[in-house]
Amino acid sequence: MHFVDTAKKSAKAFVLFGLLSAAAHAQAPPPAGFPGKAPTGPAAEIVRFEASPATVKAGAEATLHWEVRNAYTVSIDGVGSVATRGSRAVKPATTTTYTLRVTGTGGAKSATATVTIPGTKAVVATGNGQAGQPVPKLWNGEPDLSGVYLGGRDIKLVEPVSLKPGAESFRVPAREDDLGQGARCLPPGVPGAVLAPYPLQIVQRPDVVVILYEAYNIFRVIPLNRAHGDDVDPTWMGNSVGRFEGDTLVVDVIGFNTETLIAGVKHTEALHVTERYRRTDFGTIAYEAVVEDPAVFAKPVRYAGNLTLHPEWEIGEYICAENNKTYSELLK
Repeated sequence: MHFVDTAKKSAKAFVLFGLLSAAAHAQAPPPAGFPGKAPTGPAAEIVRFEASPATVKAGAEATLHWEVRNAYTVSIDGVGSVATRGSRAVKPATTTTYTLRVTGTGGAKSATATVTIPGTKAVVATGNGQAGQPVPKLWNGEPDLSGVYLGGRDIKLVEPVSLKPGAESFRVPAREDDLGQGARCLPPGVPGAVLAPYPLQIVQRPDVVVILYEAYNIFRVIPLNRAHGDDVDPTWMGNSVGRFEGDTLVVDVIGFNTETLIAGVKHTEALHVTERYRRTDFGTIAYEAVVEDPAVFAKPVRYAGNLTLHPEWEIGEYICAENNKTYSELLK
C-alpha cells in the first residue's frame, strides 16, 4: 500500500504530502535553503502474520495471511514484495518458517510464521521470489522497463549543489512555514516527479515510453529515436525524447518553465535534464539524472539511486486542490 490523497481527505493530508514532497526533493543531505522538512510519522506496525492452517500434511497447501500499517516496503522471504495486506498460498515440501519484513519510520521490523509438516526437517524460507528472474526484453531485444516502481526515498543528490558566481539569488531561502510546492498541488518537474514518495508506472513500446506518476495524476510521453521539435513551449514537465544506448534508456528533457525547483534552487528556461534508466535486474532500475542550467549551476547537478519494482501495486487516484490554504492552523 502507498500513500494516496483524495478530495475527501482533510487539509492535514495535503500538508503531509507538501512536507514529504519537499523532503523527497532534498534527499540527504538536504541542500541549504530548501524549504520544508519531513514529519516523523507513525512507526511501521505488523498487525498480523500467520499461517492457516499452521500444520498440514506433506503436499498440502497452507495460506499466509498478513496486515501491515505505515510501511514503506513489505516483503516475505521466499515470496517477494507484497502489499500491506493480503494472503498467499504456499505449498512447502518440509516444515518452513517464513519471515515478513517491513521498513518504515523508525526502521525495520519483522515477524515469522511457520507451516509445520510433521516428521520433516525444519527450514527457513529465503530469497525474494524474484531473484534469478531475467530482465524482460521486448521483441526487438531492448530491455523492457515496464512496471510499477518506487524511487523517492532511494534517489539522492550525489553532491551538494554548486551555484555560479552571481546566481545566489536563485536559491530559495529556507522558511519553517514553507511546505513546498506539494502543498499547492503543483507539478514538481523533472527529476522532481521521480523523487516524490509515490509510485510511478512505466509503459514501454518499441517507439515510445510513457511514464505515469501517481502524484498529481501527471504523465510523460517520451518518443524514441526522435529529435525535439523546433518550437518547444515551456511546460512544468518539459519536452522529452529518448533513445537506447545499449541497455540504458537515455531521456533528454528541455522546454521547462521556471516554476519548479532543483534541490531548492530556481532555474531559467535553459534548464536541461538528461535521465538514464537501466534495468539492472528483474526488480530494479538504476536511475540517474544530470541537471544543467548554464545561467545558474557552476557544474551539473546529479541525482542517482534505484527504482524498485512493486508488482503488487497499482497506480492509485490522486486528487489535489490547487492553492489549498486551509493548513495554517496545523502549523501552530
